[in-house]
Amino acid sequence: MLYRVRDLSCALLMAIFLFPLIAIISAVLLFFYGRPVFYRERRIGLYGRLFTLYKFRTLHSALGRSKAADNLEGRILKNGTPENCRGGFFKFLRKYSLDELPQLWNVLAGDMSIVGPRPMPANELLYRFGSDASRVISVRPGLTGLWQINGRNDLSFEERRRLDLCYVEKRNALLDCRIILKTFSAVLSGRGAY
Repeated sequence: MLYRVRDLSCALLMAIFLFPLIAIISAVLLFFYGRPVFYRERRIGLYGRLFTLYKFRTLHSALGRSKAADNLEGRILKNGTPENCRGGFFKFLRKYSLDELPQLWNVLAGDMSIVGPRPMPANELLYRFGSDASRVISVRPGLTGLWQINGRNDLSFEERRRLDLCYVEKRNALLDCRIILKTFSAVLSGRGAY
């Protein structure tokens, strides 16, 4: 219950504070790049419940999700830019994780937490975590987490997996505060984001 109160408070304050930025990004996407403004994908949440994750669109709409979904190794970027990522404005959104701002709605709706393991698409959960999948979905997925503050996309898939499992095992309020504080410097540095 305490985690949920914290999540609601943080997400509401962030949504209010960041509303002008969210509105500007939405307007730029709509005016210069057309619809859809948001990218939606089904992800696995707490106890295996499916939910719709929202992000600002930073992919070619013609390619959509299906091509990336067919290539599991290409879904989570590693040492390069995906072929379906646009330049300029889209790279800026991804570098500073601004494409993830719509996930504040997911936190407010109760699908996600501020801190937790990354929300996984259904077709990747077992592939990435195997027998540990049930442990990962025993907590709400988060906007940020251990692997986001420890290298982001510069980490190998195994390192990300290990950090997500470590968070699930050691989860506590102090660790969450530390992760939240380190997230700001990780995002502002832009390191590990493609």
